[in-house]
Amino acid sequence: MKAIQINATVNLNNGLQIPSGSVVVIAEGLAQVFATKDGLIPAQIVSNVYTTKDNYETGKAPVDGNSISDFNPAMYNLQLSVASYETVTAETLLVEAVYNNLDAVYPGNCVIIDVTAPVPVTESELISE
Repeated sequence: MKAIQINATVNLNNGLQIPSGSVVVIAEGLAQVFATKDGLIPAQIVSNVYTTKDNYETGKAPVDGNSISDFNPAMYNLQLSVASYETVTAETLLVEAVYNNLDAVYPGNCVIIDVTAPVPVTESELISE
């Protein structure tokens, strides 16, 4: 699975910062295909921000999106090209849209990486603890 790593500090509303290496993972995306205009599809993408790749992969909670001052993890008014929508995977389309949005905030400090989704904890594992 793909995610975006931010190799710059991320500022929070309370004055604290997330050190370089935070990871942005796509939570959901909406492409409004019915509203296509001039070869572009309006889109909204919600992402989650984790302080590290390891924190995502081990199932830790994401950073509260409302606490991030540099950007909004709920990205509205994005544009997807119809040509890309018809030829690339949804994962690639969404990750590249978020990457482009974040690269405008942190120029040259974002990279697309591979991450492993955390293994969900089963009910029997919770009971045995």
